[in-house]
Amino acid sequence: MNRRTHLMLTMLTGALALAAVPGLAVAQTPAQPSAPGAYPSKPIRLVVPFAAGTAPDVLARLVAPALSESMVVNVVVENVPGAGGTIGVDRAAKSAADGHTLVLSGDAALVLTGGAYGVKPPYDTLRDLAPIAQLIITPNVLVVANDVPARNVAELVALVRSQPGKFSYSSGGIGFSQHRAGELMNSMAGLDMVHVPNPGNPWPDVITGRTQLLFGNIAAALPMVKAGKVRALAVTSPNRAAAAPELPTVSESGLPGFESLSWFGVLAPAGTPPAVLQRLEAELQKAMAAPALKERLATLGAMPGVQNAAGFTQVIQNEIKRWGPKPGAAGAAAAAAPSPAAATTTARTAHTAQKP
Repeated sequence: MNRRTHLMLTMLTGALALAAVPGLAVAQTPAQPSAPGAYPSKPIRLVVPFAAGTAPDVLARLVAPALSESMVVNVVVENVPGAGGTIGVDRAAKSAADGHTLVLSGDAALVLTGGAYGVKPPYDTLRDLAPIAQLIITPNVLVVANDVPARNVAELVALVRSQPGKFSYSSGGIGFSQHRAGELMNSMAGLDMVHVPNPGNPWPDVITGRTQLLFGNIAAALPMVKAGKVRALAVTSPNRAAAAPELPTVSESGLPGFESLSWFGVLAPAGTPPAVLQRLEAELQKAMAAPALKERLATLGAMPGVQNAAGFTQVIQNEIKRWGPKPGAAGAAAAAAPSPAAATTTARTAHTAQKP
């Protein structure tokens, strides 16, 4: 691993250091002449539909140098934030289907295409995009404000039930995994917590007590817990997380079957030639197999999540169905069945720690 890649890995826990990174970043590689019709024939643009310093951005800036070196081409990371990631995904979907524009997206912008929570983006994920590979899965951590007296999930559920309408949870936006986890808890436990979306940054809300809880991504949550800014109760994965084995799962804490995860993957515009998709799939899987990268991501809470194109497509299909509107329901209620992404994680236990 070169020095730049190592630096990017350490920045996963200090993403604010990327705030000064401009919207375009290029993984440089010596230019090589391409044969007529060869792929790639020009720089590859990797669209990230979120701002610099966010989890998908940092992941993209780790993957880009590996792709650049392996494919002997410049890989440009382009941040196109806005509307919960849908602006960037839409731009990628409408790009030329030649393999020179890709998008590295999180789950929310891809799942919303099913009409979850009344949102309908201007694209259809599985019609307008070709999934190439899922890269990682990360659990969320259920944290509460320090003035919330509950010390575990059971106490929290009892407390919320005893004070109807008084508890709220923050999230990064409608359809985000934080939002979905909150509505899943409402549905499974019969609660009425109010959703307070904050697309800028949901953490100040729970730190200051404006909201009482948050299902925060583990990479961001653990430093907040360690600093004493919030208190952690549980993780949303099916097994305990290797990065925080002392934390129980929500499922084992009184809500059996509770599971809500974040996942990230790479897609291309629909119509991209199959040979190009296969090349990209192989290159991405090779990049993610680097031992140093796998080890570092595991310490930060990322779980084994690499899926090929077929597996990633199935994950998206099942997640759209799982979180989409339900007959006779308000659309925010979600099924409690384990997601396919988590089923893959459960089968690979090397990066999870079971309860004692």
